Amino acid sequence: MFGFQFVNDVQKVQREMDQLFRHFGFNEAVVNTASRIGFKVTDQGEAFQVEAVAPGIDTEKLSIDVIGRKIKIAGEFKAEESKEDVHWYRNERRKGSFEKMFALPADVDTEKVEAEYKLGILKINLPKAQSALPKKIAVNVA
Repeated sequence: MFGFQFVNDVQKVQREMDQLFRHFGFNEAVVNTASRIGFKVTDQGEAFQVEAVAPGIDTEKLSIDVIGRKIKIAGEFKAEESKEDVHWYRNERRKGSFEKMFALPADVDTEKVEAEYKLGILKINLPKAQSALPKKIAVNVA
């Protein structure tokens, strides 16, 4: 767990530095692509659900790895065709690769993980391992 806490602390420092640079007039270009992807992780009872709002992902280069309580999502945004006779004044489309790692509070049944990418939203359903689900214990009356 220490490793993930360290990663979270580093990301927090990076966000604070980004805010500082924006205060002095630097634009969003200094912020990496992964930090602009909106991830949401929820506990649905018997499963965790991860959602990411990320239109333009190249699904051929999307990778989801789950080991125990850890999930790593990596991918790349589709490369945009550039025309030589076009002069850009502003281009806010995402480009490049990204990688995000989460530590979940319980183990996941990796055999039952499902992912769907539809209309720019990535949804990953991560069923909890049987050992992580609550068990009802019968009480024997003597």
